[in-house]
Amino acid sequence: MKRALVIALGVVAALAVMLVYNVWRGETEVLAPQPGPVEQGRQALHAQFEQSAAREAQIEKTYWDHPEKLQVLIQSHQKRVAELDGNPAAGELLAHDKDAITRLQNRITAIAAQRQAEAAQATAAEQAAPGTASTKP
Repeated sequence: MKRALVIALGVVAALAVMLVYNVWRGETEVLAPQPGPVEQGRQALHAQFEQSAAREAQIEKTYWDHPEKLQVLIQSHQKRVAELDGNPAAGELLAHDKDAITRLQNRITAIAAQRQAEAAQATAAEQAAPGTASTKP
């Protein structure tokens, strides 16, 4: 009888220690839920979007002063907008493309205005001094 009582107390003590340890571990360790397959896919798509946006920014920087090449970039953004229009999961990409189209169109307009101002300035300079260029025989 004494032996059965000692065994029973040992089992109860072991269970109590396990219970206290699990409660302590639950309070101190933060359990982060593992993302599901949908969330993992969303994270992967976002990472691809970030890489694509960085690559496009580098291309824009290279072509920033060339309106013809900027027009090609606008067409590629418009093509992607047409392909993804109506896809509810592509909202971030569509917003990025629409912003890029607006930004590039504004840059093309600014380049055209700058070139027009330079041409007007050159014309005004020629009209201001018409005889200086042809005075040498």
